[in-house]
Amino acid sequence: MLIALIIGLVYSCQEINKPIINGSVNDTIIDFRFSPPIKLDSMSVQYRIRNEIFNWPEYTAFTDGFESLTKLNPEGNLVFIEELELKLKTLSKSRFPKKLDLPDIKSRLKVVQTMLMQSRYHSKNKNWKELDVSLQNLYLSYNSFINRIKSINEEINLFGDEINLSSSNK
Repeated sequence: MLIALIIGLVYSCQEINKPIINGSVNDTIIDFRFSPPIKLDSMSVQYRIRNEIFNWPEYTAFTDGFESLTKLNPEGNLVFIEELELKLKTLSKSRFPKKLDLPDIKSRLKVVQTMLMQSRYHSKNKNWKELDVSLQNLYLSYNSFINRIKSINEEINLFGDEINLSSSNK
């Protein structure tokens, strides 16, 4: 029994050498630089109030979340992209202000949704180069959405209700 105890101690005190496994290159963004985010177009609070957008909480939550996304490290933005997707779904199901309840606005919002899904895919799979391109396209589609809202408001301010009547007859 004493011999078994000594043999057990000898074997348990030996150092176990495990092979070191090199981490996958996809685990980090080694040697990849993301492009600086495109400057996002925005609307001031005064503009939102003047054009009856201020009382649209789903829009405000979405744009605030979107502006936060551009300030994050793209390597760790998956959670924020997924949260933004939820805000976008809420926005698309919300009640749009009457003058913005148009196919032009909703179709641009769909493009933003598609770009968000693409960005989520690349972020999840750690395809950094593709994520960089997807994020730039996402920012462009967001700007297109915002700029269309602005242009519709400008048309309404210039032409009044005539523009609403002509677009609702289509």
